[in-house]
Amino acid sequence: MNKIAFIDMEGVLIPEIWKKFANHFNRPELLITTREVPDYKTLMEHRINILKEYNITLDQLIEIIKEVNPLKGAKEFLDYLQLNNKFEIRIVSDCFYEFLNPLFEKIELPCEKAYCHNLEVNKDGFIEKVNYSREKGKHEVIVKYQKKQITRLESIAIGDAFNDFTMLHLVDHGFLFQPSNEVKQNAPSYFHIVQSYQEINDYLRSL
Repeated sequence: MNKIAFIDMEGVLIPEIWKKFANHFNRPELLITTREVPDYKTLMEHRINILKEYNITLDQLIEIIKEVNPLKGAKEFLDYLQLNNKFEIRIVSDCFYEFLNPLFEKIELPCEKAYCHNLEVNKDGFIEKVNYSREKGKHEVIVKYQKKQITRLESIAIGDAFNDFTMLHLVDHGFLFQPSNEVKQNAPSYFHIVQSYQEINDYLRSL
């Protein structure tokens, strides 16, 4: 098996989706992300309540997502990791397959290579709750691979927020991509703070 690159989706490969929703519906309450609220389940309860309060359905959200494009250079970065550095890509996101499926097509990555959550929707089309694919954090995905003899040296991880910390802890080369000041100030010194895909590529070439 090739080396593995475990990569977050929002804030690393695509824009923050909830910011798109907040702007579209003029609901600033939806601007809060895991950069500000580390506990993701608490954050999602807040978001679902806001969506219900303003009668916003899943179908409405998906139509907005279809207009979202990956961050500039994201697809090329993934191609470079796979072709030049021989990494297999695994997306580890706290977002949802229902949201990300249109975006997987744009970065030409099959959803089978992603570890996300699922949404439960009621008969009226409103999101009722999240069916979580893991209990404690993103690190659970990496632990499963490490049990298959993938070592810390054979993997990297890239994230941007507090909920990525547990994932970055489990690899020798963990990158925080354009983190907020609060995230940066609370990050361990051994995380690599980067502002561009090129910085990651340059670092990997130097190994």
